[in-house]
Amino acid sequence: MRSCDSCPGGKECAGVNLHPILLQVLTLYAGGMTNKFDILFSLGEESEALLEKYDTQVSRDCWTKAALLAIADVITDKNSNNWSEEAPALIASAVAAFERFPWQITELIEQAPDLYQAIFERQPDGAFAADVSKRAFVKFCKTVAYQ
Repeated sequence: MRSCDSCPGGKECAGVNLHPILLQVLTLYAGGMTNKFDILFSLGEESEALLEKYDTQVSRDCWTKAALLAIADVITDKNSNNWSEEAPALIASAVAAFERFPWQITELIEQAPDLYQAIFERQPDGAFAADVSKRAFVKFCKTVAYQ
């Protein structure tokens, strides 16, 4: 996935460090908490410290990388027998959860093949890849982004 121009890489990458926070945001949102301030207050001190630490070096590319990594985690953690319906719904939920964060939804389309690969690499049984082709996944992302 694309990193910002000044990415230090590895453990210092803002996108990598912010992705668990966006995963928490997505989990809270999917659980019915949709108010931005309620979500922010629910994150906890550790997440708040990470936000403060990386606040000065977070570009849109960093937020986008964090969002895409969170989407990959959510899809990977989900067990489904019908990925053709589940995947677009999970992606749409993530887009709604992240709408107030400065990520670039157009990157969801441009980096859809990389997102697909990240899901493939995270899922050892290959169930997602067996049910959804890369081309179909890109179509899911386009459909969600243009809604």
